[in-house]
Amino acid sequence: MKVLLERSLRALPVLLVMAMLAFIACSDDDSEVASPSPSATVASTPAPTNPTTVEFDVTIVGTDGDELTFDAPPERIVALAPSFTEIFCAVGACGALAAVDENSDFPAEVESITKLSGFSPSVEGIVASEPDLVVISFDPGGLKDALEGLGIPVLFLDAPTSVAGVYDQIGVLGEVVGRDSEAAEVVLEMLLRVDAVTALLPDEGGPSIFHELDSTLFSAGPGSFIADVYDILLADNIASATGSPFPQMSNEAIIDANPEVIILADEGLGETAESVAARPGWDVISAVQTGRVHGIDPDLISRPGPRIVEALEELARLLYPEVFE
Repeated sequence: MKVLLERSLRALPVLLVMAMLAFIACSDDDSEVASPSPSATVASTPAPTNPTTVEFDVTIVGTDGDELTFDAPPERIVALAPSFTEIFCAVGACGALAAVDENSDFPAEVESITKLSGFSPSVEGIVASEPDLVVISFDPGGLKDALEGLGIPVLFLDAPTSVAGVYDQIGVLGEVVGRDSEAAEVVLEMLLRVDAVTALLPDEGGPSIFHELDSTLFSAGPGSFIADVYDILLADNIASATGSPFPQMSNEAIIDANPEVIILADEGLGETAESVAARPGWDVISAVQTGRVHGIDPDLISRPGPRIVEALEELARLLYPEVFE
């Protein structure tokens, strides 16, 4: 398969991921595959009759610069973002989740897991879950310091700013729970699915788009992973001109930009093609006139996790219906 590096594979090199998978394939098929340690090497002599178990020794640097060292995979994790929950489950570590944020609803296995507030987290509620690791994407009210003061490790990971960053975060969280190989498999599948889409994109690029996050006209611009999805799809994002990751645009700016496609990530809040067409002045916009106002599941496009590739595939069908029938 021809890999289009300039379009989709801007993160983990495919050859690196394939090398990791090759390591897995060389393992004994009759035994459970163990993740290699960072210092593991391939021996040129036969393995001893009673091989020594490789110790787990992983050091992770959060996006706040703080280091966490693990001598064993955490067994009780509190994940305070839906994307973290989905990543842990995708790499096979759903069973290690002691609690998740109230918006975590995928996969189905998380329905029975304790739910905590992700926006106003309670120290007491987190402590009651008896975690040996808490993973957060923002730190309201000094949550991290409060938990660490109680001896609870906290890993701070900012929301990725690109699809490449999503790949990286899957790798990081996979490493934390000792599932490096599973994380590599997830990323490889994503890379190949993205490549399958980008291989069919027209060389001249795609239509202009407006991505609506809510009815107050917040959108996704440069420095957001959502905008990066549109960049991968070669779409002309009208929010790029703002230079802001999540700009609030004006009616006038959107009408003047005249997007050919409007994507609504707020259908669940009542916005529809009909309500968009009824907005003052919007009837002159190309997307409205040609019926190219479409909704998309916000759980797919707004969560920087493994399902972002599903959002990319859906958007490809909406932006290029003549190609992705």
